[in-house]
Amino acid sequence: METNRALEKLTLLEQRISKTSERFGHLKDQYETLQQQKSMLEKELDQLRNANEELSERIHHLKSTHEENERSFNKEDVRKRIDRVLEKFGELQL
Repeated sequence: METNRALEKLTLLEQRISKTSERFGHLKDQYETLQQQKSMLEKELDQLRNANEELSERIHHLKSTHEENERSFNKEDVRKRIDRVLEKFGELQL
């Protein structure tokens, strides 16, 4: 009787070990999947950072170009040119 009880306990222990081993295998698979996802996300993050840097440089360049164009566009010169053109139109109507 005691032998049967010992065998039952041994069988239960084997079942627990088997379940634990299966769980460990499952957790190991999940860990590997998560590591792969992490690696892919890190690569994507690097790509996004590079794209962000490139876009920031383009924005800076466009702002600089805009400022240069704004400085070269002198309102007073434009008014003088418009006045001259209007004078010439006035001369043509005489």
